Amino acid sequence: MNPETLRYERVTLSPRQRARVVAIFSVGLIALAVLLRFGFERYYPTPRQVIYERENNNLRAEYVALNSHLQQVEAELAELRNRDDRFYRSILSLEPVPSSIREAGTGGSESNMHLRNLRKPGLVLDVSERIDKISNRMQIQSSSLENIYMEAVTNQQFLASKPSINPISSGDPIWLTSTYGYRNDPFTGKRTAHHGIDLAGPYGLAIHCTGDGVVISSETSRHGYGKEVLVDHGFGYVTRYAHLQEIKVKQGQKLQRGEVLGTLGNTGRSTGPHLHYEIRKDGSPVNPMLFFYENLTPGEYTQLASRVVPVENTYQGVAMSQK
Repeated sequence: MNPETLRYERVTLSPRQRARVVAIFSVGLIALAVLLRFGFERYYPTPRQVIYERENNNLRAEYVALNSHLQQVEAELAELRNRDDRFYRSILSLEPVPSSIREAGTGGSESNMHLRNLRKPGLVLDVSERIDKISNRMQIQSSSLENIYMEAVTNQQFLASKPSINPISSGDPIWLTSTYGYRNDPFTGKRTAHHGIDLAGPYGLAIHCTGDGVVISSETSRHGYGKEVLVDHGFGYVTRYAHLQEIKVKQGQKLQRGEVLGTLGNTGRSTGPHLHYEIRKDGSPVNPMLFFYENLTPGEYTQLASRVVPVENTYQGVAMSQK
């Protein structure tokens, strides 16, 4: 309605006005479509959503199973750690692995940093970090068990090599004529140190090696020991078997505990047929009687010690060594 002419006239829009109307209409139509889609999907999931939801449920179930398995692994690892510190290492006299070492590297891992950029990293990040912790602890535990194994091997070698039996069988007729320590020398009468023990008996009794080792000398001594055998057992132990009648081993020969290395005799500076037996640890003499407990009962040990001939007795007819 034109107010000036009072007539109806057709209105014509400019190109800009037409574009504006079209834009508003399009935006309104798109907004309506989006609202309808969200409303529909909220109450009526699409087939793809159904598939995703099913996959998510399966993943959650697998996560629960994995979490249970990880808990079991962690419990077994904790039990192994407990046995390691309180049993295995205790037997071998090893110090427990410090907690600072066992827990080292169990914090956040750089390999998991990319997972933190996910929109919802919760479950995946938790599992990944737990696996990293278990992996680190397993590496430390593996290193500890390897250390225990090497110590056990060394300890087994030590137990086999350590002189720990009587060099003469307890079934043979022998008696102890001189103990370790100071005594009156049977030849000079002066009080001197006796670095071993003297075991007397009939000629020809078998003399046994008291621990695994290697013969380092099997010859007639220039120091009054007569025919003697020296055995290096490793770990600082060396044994001497002196005044032998016959030597049955050679230098460099490997011996096992109990192997016969000679026979009882009366060679060198000796007052009668007997064996002079010494044990040296790191070059220093030690009392061989302290090593017989490993194959003698307390009663047998007391009986052996009671056979000692008192040093006050006459030396005539008593088999003793000069040293």
